[in-house]
Amino acid sequence: MSTIYLVRHGQASFGTDNYDQLSATGREQVRHLGRYFAELGERIDRIYSGSLQRQTETAEIIAESFPSAAPPIAIEPAFDEYDSDLILHTFAKSLTPGQLEEAGWPGLRTDRRKFQFFLERAARAWVDAQIESEAMTPWRGFHGRITSAIENIMRAEGRAKTLIISTSGGVIGTVVAHVMGLSNHVGIELNWAVHNASITRLIYNAEKVSLSLFNGLPHLDRAELRALITYR
Repeated sequence: MSTIYLVRHGQASFGTDNYDQLSATGREQVRHLGRYFAELGERIDRIYSGSLQRQTETAEIIAESFPSAAPPIAIEPAFDEYDSDLILHTFAKSLTPGQLEEAGWPGLRTDRRKFQFFLERAARAWVDAQIESEAMTPWRGFHGRITSAIENIMRAEGRAKTLIISTSGGVIGTVVAHVMGLSNHVGIELNWAVHNASITRLIYNAEKVSLSLFNGLPHLDRAELRALITYR
């Protein structure tokens, strides 16, 4: 059997000019995660990462945690998160001025609760193909590129490998729903539950892929570290 650890990036910089970078909390979360992997004593053959800054920073911190030989990092843009800004703006164009005012659009990025509620509405519309834009990847394209990339990696890496994929919540939810044979709606709902710097583990062989852990935080689930558990 082989193992893939799907890791959500550490906390990004919500509410700043550059969301796509780890916050100080995010870097600390990932340092603990890297130490956890290093202390497992398990050989990590390769770390795959999406191309977004918060994903690559996460992969680099994990790799640096291995004192003797850091696992090589391979960038795979198929594991990039969906473009939430584009989805939000496309969804906003489908609403009336009154609906936008009620939702608090566009000044949502300073209010985590309002932002999350509006993003969930927009993502459901995206999954249902109720909104579209020439610049926006449709849900079926997002789903297809992720599942194809996972299958290609399993095929290329072969047997008895242990891999890490540094990615984002939308990708992880999509993979879990696909492996479990669940609906697209469940995949996007799982996205909202994925903690920063969490571990989701898949085991696979030539015949099948199985989920053995979802959204685990063994590296942070101690009283003195629980303040580091975040969703956004």
